[in-house]
Amino acid sequence: MNMPDTDFQEALALDAANRQRALDVASFIVEAPAGAGKTELLTQRFLKLLQTVQAPEEIIAITVTNKAASEMRARILDSLKLAAEGIPPEAPHKKITFDLGQQALQRSAELQWHLLESPARLRIYTIDSLCANLARQMPLLSRFGTQPAVTEDAWSYYREAASLAIQAMDEDTLGEPVRRVLRYMDNDQARLEGLLMSMLAKREQWLHLSQSHGQDQAQAALVYLIESELQTALSVLPARLQNSLVPIARYAASQLPPDHVLSTLLDWQMPLTATLEDLPGWRALVELLLTSSGGLRKRLDKNMGLPATDDAKPYKEALTDILNDLAQQSDSERVLARIRLLPNADSEDDGIIHALSQLLNIAAAQLWLCFQAQNEVDFVEIAQRALKALQEGDEATELAMRLDYRIQHLLVDEFQDTSPMQIELLKALTRGWQPGDGRTLFAVGDPMQSIYRFRKANVGLFLNAASHGIGDIALAPLKLWRNNRSCPAVVDWINQTFAGMLPPHDAPQQGAIAYRPFVATRAESDGAGVFVHPLIAPVNNEDEEPADLRHLEAEQIIRIIQQTRAEKPHATIAVLVRARKHLHALVTEMRRNHRELSFQAVEIEELANRQIVQDLLTLTHALHQRADRVHWLALLRAPWCGLTLADMHALIGQDSPRSVLSLLADEAVLARLSQDGQARARHVYDVMQSALHWRGRTSISRWVHNTWLRLGGAACLWNENDVQDVQSFLGRIAALEQHGQFSPQALAEDVQKLYAAPDAKADASLQFMTIHKSKGLEFDTVILPGLDSSNPPDDAKLVIWEEVSMEDRNTELVAAPFVPTPLKRQQATITAYDYLNDLDKTRAAYEDARVLYVAATRAERQLHLLGAAKSDKNGEPQARKSSFLHLLWPAIHQWFTSKHDIVSRYPTARQEADISQFVPKLIRLREASTPAMLQVTQPEMQITYPAAAEDESTHRLEADIGTLTHLYLQLIAEQGLAAWQAHEENAFLSLSPAMQRWFKQQGYTDSEANQGASQVATLLTTTLQSTDGRWVLQPHKQAASELAIEQLSERKKVIDRTFIADGVRWIVDYKSMPVSAKDDLPTLAAAFKPQLAAYAQLFQDEGLPIKTAILFLSTGQIVPVEIL
Repeated sequence: MNMPDTDFQEALALDAANRQRALDVASFIVEAPAGAGKTELLTQRFLKLLQTVQAPEEIIAITVTNKAASEMRARILDSLKLAAEGIPPEAPHKKITFDLGQQALQRSAELQWHLLESPARLRIYTIDSLCANLARQMPLLSRFGTQPAVTEDAWSYYREAASLAIQAMDEDTLGEPVRRVLRYMDNDQARLEGLLMSMLAKREQWLHLSQSHGQDQAQAALVYLIESELQTALSVLPARLQNSLVPIARYAASQLPPDHVLSTLLDWQMPLTATLEDLPGWRALVELLLTSSGGLRKRLDKNMGLPATDDAKPYKEALTDILNDLAQQSDSERVLARIRLLPNADSEDDGIIHALSQLLNIAAAQLWLCFQAQNEVDFVEIAQRALKALQEGDEATELAMRLDYRIQHLLVDEFQDTSPMQIELLKALTRGWQPGDGRTLFAVGDPMQSIYRFRKANVGLFLNAASHGIGDIALAPLKLWRNNRSCPAVVDWINQTFAGMLPPHDAPQQGAIAYRPFVATRAESDGAGVFVHPLIAPVNNEDEEPADLRHLEAEQIIRIIQQTRAEKPHATIAVLVRARKHLHALVTEMRRNHRELSFQAVEIEELANRQIVQDLLTLTHALHQRADRVHWLALLRAPWCGLTLADMHALIGQDSPRSVLSLLADEAVLARLSQDGQARARHVYDVMQSALHWRGRTSISRWVHNTWLRLGGAACLWNENDVQDVQSFLGRIAALEQHGQFSPQALAEDVQKLYAAPDAKADASLQFMTIHKSKGLEFDTVILPGLDSSNPPDDAKLVIWEEVSMEDRNTELVAAPFVPTPLKRQQATITAYDYLNDLDKTRAAYEDARVLYVAATRAERQLHLLGAAKSDKNGEPQARKSSFLHLLWPAIHQWFTSKHDIVSRYPTARQEADISQFVPKLIRLREASTPAMLQVTQPEMQITYPAAAEDESTHRLEADIGTLTHLYLQLIAEQGLAAWQAHEENAFLSLSPAMQRWFKQQGYTDSEANQGASQVATLLTTTLQSTDGRWVLQPHKQAASELAIEQLSERKKVIDRTFIADGVRWIVDYKSMPVSAKDDLPTLAAAFKPQLAAYAQLFQDEGLPIKTAILFLSTGQIVPVEIL
């Protein structure tokens, strides 16, 4: 779609005018295509609005991710800092931002805001953090007594709540809906529990509706949906065409048996209308026009009432002309085929719907009780409680009325990914706003980038907001045209390709977004363009994802990377995929044969596939089940032991019925092993035998961690990524323990959901990620492999809920229950569930095209497309349906038919590996032994190696020693060093009785309390006698001890000591572990780098340099830890 110069100039003029208008103090909704610079526009508007308010807190900006919120805050602050320097930039759009920044600073000076010194006054939230903030302000209305922690993984709660809901079947009244649903589900409790879990994860989509489900309103909503579909069909078959079809249809019906579907049209006289009464006629008409596969008919014969006779000839000719007319309409087949999916409006499912609604409400109530028990919730609960904090029924709450005076302007980013609940939140925040009162709502987004349907993002809400506004606020629509990111060659290809891929018209209910073209504003670059790298598989290849094919593709990707690096050494390159599994072959090839190409994989590599995690899982299973032969043998092959296969055979070859542990205890058996094997086996036996005595006497996470350390696990770590993997693994054990849901099986399932952290030291200019993760990013070169792959279908839903915006702008609900397979076989008609499910599939298909659009628009200079077509029986390449390649096929199929352009044809014969000759490589420590620093005897499990997930259980003396020491250090810092003259240990020994009482209150014996008090006194004395200790505790600027900070996505973080010294923000963490000057303190301190980095992140918006350190209390030494 090469745009003529006149259109090009007109688009640029419209773009400039709309950007200027977007700075007016009025309410707007802005369509900003990829690369349009919407963050710059949001920054400019924020700066402009600062000139109109009495306090910066009156402006609230809302975005989707923490990263986006940080970027917006950084943009605004950088603009203010640049304006303060007074040197205007040369770029015109930057000059606008510069001027607005200077005016904002002038306003700040007039009202003494001190924005540069107090950046926290800029209210920029994610939608989740905004909800948490609202819920926190009204704990009673939001039903939170105290602010709970927020978990990102609530599946354990969903499972528990679903199970409890099903268990209610044994109760009299409450159990009736449960029993009815179970009968409907053929008593498949496991299937019902899984469906309930998936519904609880999405309860914001249905909970408010399930509690107000009414049969009359539901039927009216279903009728409205059906008639909306017929109205669309009427645009394809208007009265004019129908009048031509009447005689043809009546003739055809007269030639067929009375029970034929066309018999409905035997007495047809008037054109069909978009009403429910005419639905049978529409169904019959579609059968006349379409084949069973949904295409327009090309063959007309006696089976359709048009035999090869003279009297039928004129009807055949007339119908052929009509079919040719319909073929000229690009969307006619799809629109007409949808009529086959329309159900009857009379519902027989209301009884089961009512039972399902009751069951879902029971499950939701159980979930709330589970949350309360642990004082932890998910993001959905936070959002729901935020809404309750703003409104009770149709009335505004005290908080809403208070905010009504505070909030003057709302800015919403990424509005195309808005969900119904977020719309309700915006309505609640803007309730009572009046036209002309100076308050504004500004929403910006790109409907073509709406790709979060799985989060209930509804792109139709963007279209509805543009047409009808939000609540009582009308939004003036604006459109931007510029693409400042991609070269003209890339932009032209995108415009040409996606104009035909996306639907021709918007259809909000179906999630259809027509293509919006844009114009390139940057100069052309050498080598810019879109490149196709085709592969062709033969017809006899039946595999879904053949390994050889993926290997060939991986090799081609590596060649592209190498060529790009040769041409532009500093170019940023991204490999983007639809699903993580599509990168497995490439990652394997890179790690095996191309280690010189370092890369960052963002949430790509599954944690469970990391060797260190597999070894930890093996250890965890072995600790919990002595008779688990498989895991005990795997324990002996792990790097900390590394028995050879010969030694393994000698160990178990003759005594297979016995447990591995009993064999290791048998000296006669061990004698059969080599000398090296005996030493390694004895080492494992000694450590495991000791560890098994500690079962139940400490936390599981600490138990596993200590055992792993004693086995020598820390010596098996290769890099910092391994350290992070260990910490993630132990953290998951601790989380399952806390919820009382730990088991080795549950842990294995839990770890499957986690991903290894990207290598922080790898080259950031080469990144692998999913397309969804790439949203908002840009790269010089983008590579899209696996275009022939397809995603699995969505899981079945227990109930499908559809919110329908009626003509009166009220929202009604259509609900349809899942139809079990045995029951479905008895039903021949289309159900409401079938229709709503197909509607969801239609939305998914439209979204697939938008996902591909997002991927393509990440490219600045080059876009590389890789995919494999399969040869059909005639040897012609064909794209797999439901794949990106199929969507792209009209634009790129010629690359697959031009033989000289084929990169490589898929080999027709594979060489089968002889697995009988395969011997796995044995990776093991040179010697198997417990590290010297851990060789202590009293108590056996006391360690000095820093724990990745340290257990602060009050039943562990060493943990409580640290706790009490922290409390005294906080007291010393707050009261001042002068009040604590601790030059001799006796100064603290005088407090020994109070310390002993504290330990006894924790449940310790007299001797344990004496021991604990003595160690606390020693630690405090050492700290206050040291230069480093006294410096840390001095009354520095903005000093704080035991500073507790809550983050939405994590548990509360408590920072031991923080302050500002010489313009640097210091963050110090105390460690009470026993160490000496002989120990390698920098190495010990470095193990806590992730923890300190997380603390430092909390202060990143402060704008000061940050230093982090560990203060070892047993030596009084501070050890800096570099976190960058």
